[in-house]
Amino acid sequence: MREKKIKALWFTNTPVDYFESSLGYNGGGWMTALKNKVMEDEKLELAIAFYGSSNDAHVVKNNVSYYPISFNRNISARVKRVFSKKQQEHDNISEFKSVIDFFKPDLIHVFGTEKPFGLVAQHTDVPTIIHLQGLINPYLNALLPPYYSKLDFFLDEGFNPLNLIKNINSYLGWKEAAVREKKIFQGCKNFMGRTHWDKTISKILSPNSHYFYCSEVLRTEFNLKKKNIERDISKKIRIVSTISSPHYKGADIILKTAKLLKENLDIDFEWSVYGVRNIDFASSKLGIDAGLNNVNLKGVVSASELSTSLSEATVYVHPSYIDNSPNSVCEAQVLGVPVVANNVGGISSLIAHNETGFLVPANDPFMTTHYIKELILNPELRNEISSNAHKVASHRHNPDTISEDLLNIYKKILD
Repeated sequence: MREKKIKALWFTNTPVDYFESSLGYNGGGWMTALKNKVMEDEKLELAIAFYGSSNDAHVVKNNVSYYPISFNRNISARVKRVFSKKQQEHDNISEFKSVIDFFKPDLIHVFGTEKPFGLVAQHTDVPTIIHLQGLINPYLNALLPPYYSKLDFFLDEGFNPLNLIKNINSYLGWKEAAVREKKIFQGCKNFMGRTHWDKTISKILSPNSHYFYCSEVLRTEFNLKKKNIERDISKKIRIVSTISSPHYKGADIILKTAKLLKENLDIDFEWSVYGVRNIDFASSKLGIDAGLNNVNLKGVVSASELSTSLSEATVYVHPSYIDNSPNSVCEAQVLGVPVVANNVGGISSLIAHNETGFLVPANDPFMTTHYIKELILNPELRNEISSNAHKVASHRHNPDTISEDLLNIYKKILD
């Protein structure tokens, strides 16, 4: 007798592949890769809900139902949501429950605690699990580098009234999200993660909860890419980083490290930084010019372009002051690129120091420079780290294993 399909409703921070094509954040796509993989075995009936606009319609594509969530746009309703957090929560829950009532899932899978989706666990009898991604409360604690102030946060684009208002609202949004995240943890009993760090956070904020381990499927462009262990560095040294605009992503570390490399090592290097085209504030704050120190800002590119660049890289540097399990590190590892990363958050669950990469203290460009130098000057070490990282990451991100693990987690929760 054929096993009955599990009806799973995903609440996601992005529309996955609802829209035909979009670069998204640094190429986007890992959620699409996961969706495609879990649908291969035909053991799930899947729906995906996400924040959309009033112009986005419910559709079914490739046997997946998509539910864009939008709100009443009349002026009265909008004003209420602006001035009443209680009204905001009420409207969110109402929309979430509408999707639940329409799809009638066996299980709800919420991706992330950054948005209000996780609040739904307190308002439904449907078993719910929350997939831990970035975690607002510890991220808020590391929002600014040590020598940055809140004034820097507010004025990072100069004294412009509109930008000042935008940045103040952004900071207040972080504070509000941190309060909401605690409420989400208190209202849900099932969490899924992939690092010792996110497990620890879940046990602090939700002591009686159940934790399940499940890794993440990487974007297809990286999973299918053949590794290049033997890296020719007879020409220019190629360093790669992928960051985004928040200060905690470590643009300052890139600039300080690049300056040390430029001034103290007789090497020809280029540091390609993906995800941003402007780090002017960090540059002004430090008095370090990106271009003069061989830092090339590439902006957001396709996954294919990024994977090609990584395949040609000598080393990948992850400079963030806080992170859980950044897929950018995992993508570098699976391609066999040696990684030097700040030892923060869940990074130590991805990198075994001196075996599959190198861990350095946060805000330490000197040790970052040291390990970049070691990888450049020691080809035997470089190739050993590269091979080890590729082997471990390929096993960790095996799509078949992850799909099976996810389905088994669903079954355990439903039993």
